[in-house]
Amino acid sequence: MASSASALRDEQGLRVDLALRLWYAALALLVVFAATVLNAALPLRLLDPRWLQGLIQALLSQGFLPLIALVLLQLAVVLNPKSSRLRRRRDRFCRFALVAALGFALLIPLQLASSWGSLNQMSSGQSQQRLQGLAVIGQLRQAISTASSHQDLASRLASLPIPQSGSTSPADLALPFPQRQRNLLEGLARSERQLTSAASTAPFPWPVLVEAALRVIPTALALAGGFAALALGHGGRQGLEEEEAYFEVLGRDGGDLR
Repeated sequence: MASSASALRDEQGLRVDLALRLWYAALALLVVFAATVLNAALPLRLLDPRWLQGLIQALLSQGFLPLIALVLLQLAVVLNPKSSRLRRRRDRFCRFALVAALGFALLIPLQLASSWGSLNQMSSGQSQQRLQGLAVIGQLRQAISTASSHQDLASRLASLPIPQSGSTSPADLALPFPQRQRNLLEGLARSERQLTSAASTAPFPWPVLVEAALRVIPTALALAGGFAALALGHGGRQGLEEEEAYFEVLGRDGGDLR
């Protein structure tokens, strides 16, 4: 009987030791998660959609680490339910898990907003390039329209801050200047129509937004559901009292055996 009591104490000691090891493992996972997310978040560029997309990807790719840490902490409390310190840590992290569940759910609209911002930046860049192209066409048209000869046109084009402006091939120079002038103006008109038609016919990139949402929604919802389940289903006070009563009975039996 003494050997049975000793075995019971040894088993309880092993459970307490394993619970402590699980707590340290959970803490290590949380540190790795925090370091990874911090590395993705710094330096802060709150107005840059690409920075937000990178942060979202880091959260989604490493979000399983705090989830596993919370599971390990739950197991530690099951192994050592009489430790009030572990229970307090478990309850504290469960409250944080509710915030984490909400945060992962909010990653879906954040991803859509960042994708929208990236598309707006791309569209603004393309619009700026079109405006610059139209401005160059206007300068070339002004120079070509006011030139009076091949030499005058070459001089006017050389004065413009535009690389490789105009054509100086022998075939162009062999043409009568009015014909060359007309050909150049017609070429500028075609280029101008291409720029304006590209701006008016550009489709809205719905597939890009849909693809961005599909990349985020399954993982974000899975992580949010996992955190919510662990936060709301850790057993409550009633489960804790049952665990304590069970181990008190074991302790009493061990004392009787002695």
